Amino acid sequence: MPRCARIAVLALVVGAFAQAARAPTAGAGDPSVPDSLDEMPSANPDSVSRVLAKIRKKHGEDALVIDTQLLLNAMRNGSVLATGVRVDGLDHYRGKRYLAFNVETGLIFDDNTRNETARVQMLWQTIMVPTLERLKSLTVHADDGIMVRMQYHHRPYATHYELRSTIHEPGPSEETLFYLLRSDVLQLVDKRIPAAELFARATIVVDGGEREIPVPTAAEPLTPGPE
Repeated sequence: MPRCARIAVLALVVGAFAQAARAPTAGAGDPSVPDSLDEMPSANPDSVSRVLAKIRKKHGEDALVIDTQLLLNAMRNGSVLATGVRVDGLDHYRGKRYLAFNVETGLIFDDNTRNETARVQMLWQTIMVPTLERLKSLTVHADDGIMVRMQYHHRPYATHYELRSTIHEPGPSEETLFYLLRSDVLQLVDKRIPAAELFARATIVVDGGEREIPVPTAAEPLTPGPE
């Protein structure tokens, strides 16, 4: 999706979010309404509003907040490819049930300056933290918490101009999964623990393998590559 089109969709999402909050059941029982923005035939205000209302009814009050905020934060933090988000229902991991969110971030990381650890830390600080900070509770239809899967690419590039001029070669795909327990997220929401502590408690999976990633600090890069 072209950048200008994604910005238009973003504006529609913001406006429709407020509309869906005022009318939580509008269109939510219609099986013809898609489950994600990616499936919509056209991004008009009414269709966006109906999708968000369906997400709210099917997956819970705060699933709507998480869904829209993940999209917003991915788009404003360096995405250069198509960006999308959807709710994938329940994910079972280590005997627990998580509500799963799937994010196509549109990010391409620079391999020269952003290794796997830096990539995970940047995703957490720029997309996950501002999303979770918008929550006032965690009312989702899952027993134990939420899982956020983020897909992105990585390859070497020296400048943003170089990246843009070779955008058709995004490099290998990679995905990071953040498993967060409801009890831990609520402690963050209630300001009983900082985001760094929640990161330390999270289960992090990169391309199918669990990782022990150092807690991000203020010194870590907050962009996918050199400006």
